[in-house]
Amino acid sequence: MTTHLPIGVPWDPTLYTVVGVAAAWLFFVIAVAGWKHRTEPAAKAFLALITALGGWALVYSLQLGFTTLDAQLAWQRVALAIGGPVPTLWFLFAVQYSNREAWLTRPVRVLMVLDPVIFGLLTLTNPSHGLVWSDATLVSYGALNALDLTFGPGYYLHILYTYVVTPTGFGLLVLSVLRSALYRTQAGLLVLGSIPPLVANVTFSLGYDWGMAAVDFTPFAFLVTGPCFGLALFRFDLLERVPVARRRIIADADDGFVVLNESERIVTVNPAATRILDGAADGDPIREYVPASPDDDGVDLDAIDGTTLTATVDGQQRVYDVSRSTLSDSHGRVVGYVLQFRDVTDRHTYQQRLKVANRVLRHDLRNQMNVITGWADELGKHESEEVRTASKQITATADGLIELGEQVRLLVETADYVGQATESVDLGAHVEPLVERARRTHPEVRIDAELPSDTRVLVPHAKLLTISVENLLENAIEHNDADRPRVRVTVEPATGADAYTRLRIGDNGPGIPEAELEALRAGNETPLKHGSGLGLWLVHWTVTAAGGTVAFDRNEPRGSVVTLALRPAT
Repeated sequence: MTTHLPIGVPWDPTLYTVVGVAAAWLFFVIAVAGWKHRTEPAAKAFLALITALGGWALVYSLQLGFTTLDAQLAWQRVALAIGGPVPTLWFLFAVQYSNREAWLTRPVRVLMVLDPVIFGLLTLTNPSHGLVWSDATLVSYGALNALDLTFGPGYYLHILYTYVVTPTGFGLLVLSVLRSALYRTQAGLLVLGSIPPLVANVTFSLGYDWGMAAVDFTPFAFLVTGPCFGLALFRFDLLERVPVARRRIIADADDGFVVLNESERIVTVNPAATRILDGAADGDPIREYVPASPDDDGVDLDAIDGTTLTATVDGQQRVYDVSRSTLSDSHGRVVGYVLQFRDVTDRHTYQQRLKVANRVLRHDLRNQMNVITGWADELGKHESEEVRTASKQITATADGLIELGEQVRLLVETADYVGQATESVDLGAHVEPLVERARRTHPEVRIDAELPSDTRVLVPHAKLLTISVENLLENAIEHNDADRPRVRVTVEPATGADAYTRLRIGDNGPGIPEAELEALRAGNETPLKHGSGLGLWLVHWTVTAAGGTVAFDRNEPRGSVVTLALRPAT
């Protein structure tokens, strides 16, 4: 049935019109669905490509429905102008998809802009110069009318450009198929979908006469391209899979990152990881660079997660924490892995030196202090009262240094517990023996306690809780100068409005010096603001290591109240 457009031009749609409109509709659906991923790498080029393909298919299919030469020529100019950017967009997408943006040098970018712009302008203005086509006739194939064009130099220059960038982009995708199992399916669909229009365009441009030489079947071949691209987008996460890996790859990061496919071969490795793993490159099996499992059946990625790797980088020995992450698509399928190598050399060196210092304080300093104490005891037998007094001062000072060494030892131990999995501890049952011990050791101090049973809290290790409570009890007792020293220990279970269980230790002593509190609030000590020891620091570090908080308040009418807020065990 022939219809007439509002301007009176006869238009007789055929089966080719239906096929072209269907292909265009499919591309527009893909473009709309992919719009939500427009911020991802390569997404803008892909969406622009899909839109241009859809527009080209739509306009050309409508063109074939017109029955006059002038009408077809008008639509032909629009169709070629819309299709002109397709080779550039295809190449741009392939380069970005395969992570080869370094190819996009300034001359290449200029050429990529000039070709579609100049070709589009020449096409739209062709009646005035004939550089794209110099002659046109309308031929019929039954009910189908098509233009038989005699192409000019402008068209062939565009075709020359097209047949350079299009096969190059095609080759980049083929390499992705061959080298990477991680991207193989989606890249394979892109390759498969691009073959039919490429073949159709070559036969048309070369004028191959197979009975309908005047018909450009390239837009109709998009009916195969559309489903392939749609599957790559919807089924295999075309615009998500590559960014999942690339977001983890920071080229200038000090940390090393390696992306593996499901076969444990390297897909992408950043420069830092290349140095750490002594030249690791794309395509290499990771087992060449990290220890294999005991049965020599590949690398146990679960086993290396959380381990430490020592490597020589730039002539220096460095230490790295190794962590593993799994890459999954939107359907939950494992498509690869990411290994991260975090430089912890400074931390490792600090820990080693801290352990050496701890050994020196625990053994060497203690032994030397015992010697000093022994000589001080001998001086205590001297007939001179002045000498005996000095002996007592020496002994007290030595005991203080021994206690300081013990606090440093505890400090090192608390560092070992940080980051460990938490355990549930009955707070009342744990604190009660500590209170009883303090009562026996200091009978002159009244110690009251309200410790409800089965009040459980989460801590990395029960010893952290012991260290905190012992230090606070010792501080509250030994520094208490009241005539009738008192200490009160209470436990307040967590309620619906409070996410913490609170342990409070109050006293009626002189209170905690402001210098101690200022240093704790600042988080560090300075020559002008520092405490008199490590006791409160131990409390602060052990409680924060358990995920809790410490608060210091004044007691009424005198003294201090220290509150430990700990996470309750559910």
